[in-house]
Amino acid sequence: MPTLRPQHLPHPAVRPARHCSAHPAAPGRAQELTRFTQLVAEVLAGQRDPVQLRDHMSGPAYGMLRRRAGAYAVSRCPRLRRTHLRSPAPGVTEVSCVIDCGARHRALALRIESAPRFWLCTTLETDVRHR
Repeated sequence: MPTLRPQHLPHPAVRPARHCSAHPAAPGRAQELTRFTQLVAEVLAGQRDPVQLRDHMSGPAYGMLRRRAGAYAVSRCPRLRRTHLRSPAPGVTEVSCVIDCGARHRALALRIESAPRFWLCTTLETDVRHR
């Protein structure tokens, strides 16, 4: 029986987002939203400036991101685990995921609303209570 060498095994951080919806996001859109979620996780870990994401966030969501920036405080880049995309209505995608922060796993949820030429994160929720 052939064995897989380590270089042939999939990277543990690379997992496709799971879709649970009657209105699934297009594959390119799902990848784009998963990447955006990774960027939000990097802000929460204090490794990215929140201003870089401002154009894709509503005022309240951006305010929440700024208040929680650095709250995860990890020494290495956070990695998305178990990412789920759900579309409760056309033009709306909810992203929820578990973030591997080394010694601890954290929770993150985003609500993304889209229009023909752009999308906007309107809600951001984390497991961080106050900051």
